[in-house]
Amino acid sequence: MRIITEHDIKQKALELFLEQGYNNVTVVDICNACGITKPTFYKHAGSKEELVLDLYDATVNDILKNPCNFIAADTHYEQLLLVFHQIIEETEKFGSDLFSQMLISNLNENQHSFDMRNQLTELCTLIIEKAQQKGEIKNKSAPAVLYNAIAHSFMGFETTWCIYNGEINWTEQFFLAMNAILMAEDNLTGLYKKYL
Repeated sequence: MRIITEHDIKQKALELFLEQGYNNVTVVDICNACGITKPTFYKHAGSKEELVLDLYDATVNDILKNPCNFIAADTHYEQLLLVFHQIIEETEKFGSDLFSQMLISNLNENQHSFDMRNQLTELCTLIIEKAQQKGEIKNKSAPAVLYNAIAHSFMGFETTWCIYNGEINWTEQFFLAMNAILMAEDNLTGLYKKYL
């Protein structure tokens, strides 16, 4: 008999959520799909809500595990674009329905799903600092302040995307805002179009 893990339950639940929508999937549906009982579900998963609270963590871990994805970029500014492009791709893969549920859970009680991730913050802050040194970013504000500004801008665009049930093109709007906040060098302002 195969031993079921929290990871197994989460993966199956995410499949069901993506196929049927979060609100259309019950704990019983997840249990049936995993071949487990409700007590086993609650022992390993806690609650249905908890299954979507750490969607960012998997994305951030992937970015940090695979730095080659963006280190090969020609400029530091493009490295930053690639980091956010990967986050956007993962966000859209999970869909506005799951991110809306994560937002709702955090509005009801802060679950810290939207807290800054230290390693990602350090990475992006370093990239911004290097881009400033090379003249790719003209805004001379502290790199940590700039990263905070673009990260919160990202969250605002993502929230708007959720409000509109994923039916707006927020990627280009975010990248244009990022260009404006960082005051990207003129020859780099159109670089984001590679990632649309």
